[in-house]
Amino acid sequence: RQYPFLGSATVLVCPALEYFIDKKPMSLKEAPQTWLAAVLCVVGVGVLELFDPAGGGLSTTVGLGDILSLIQAVGFGTGVYMSEKMMKNNPSQALPVTAVLVATTALISSLWCMCDGWMLQPGSEMYTLPNLFFEPSLRNVAAAVAWTGIVSTSINFFVEISALGKVPPAEASVILATEPLWAALFASLMFHESFGLNDVVGGCLIVMACLANTLKPSHFHSVFGYGNNDNDLKQK
Repeated sequence: RQYPFLGSATVLVCPALEYFIDKKPMSLKEAPQTWLAAVLCVVGVGVLELFDPAGGGLSTTVGLGDILSLIQAVGFGTGVYMSEKMMKNNPSQALPVTAVLVATTALISSLWCMCDGWMLQPGSEMYTLPNLFFEPSLRNVAAAVAWTGIVSTSINFFVEISALGKVPPAEASVILATEPLWAALFASLMFHESFGLNDVVGGCLIVMACLANTLKPSHFHSVFGYGNNDNDLKQK
């Protein structure tokens, strides 16, 4: 359960890249709404994924998967940052960029399947295409593969890439980090799973993170002791 929490570190990677590469003003005083949203999001995902009311505590074991999740967060955050750059310069190239992403995902997945060894096992041919869609006992698997490939991957990539041309990467990373919240919501609606206290608190924090992104630095002037006019702000 801690993997989505570690993956939410993307909300810290994107503003860091904007600061170090673009030299964009991203300090606490210059972009407080970004860091407030990042903190709320990380805490929200942490409460949602790490806290186990039934177990009475936190899940804090650390393993190789945790390290890989952190690496994934850095890679995904970098991808969001680079995609935003490409789409900002070439807003009409969403479809070609999506095609490259889907093709790369398919290639790496194919290599993984071949290296995993299961394709050499007897009966594995029924899991290949198009046999998978004609095997009655694997209809649920075929539906899951079709949904994952078409909706969760291809369409998702296209919508995400198109949106990145209009939304700054720091804000986009917070929106994308709401994935565990939607997973919990659909699990409740479709499979009648009950919401725990951690789901409610974590969900509220994630929603607050999204709302915090809509604020402007001027809303935090009183927190940092800024004046109400531009001259006071410049003096600070």
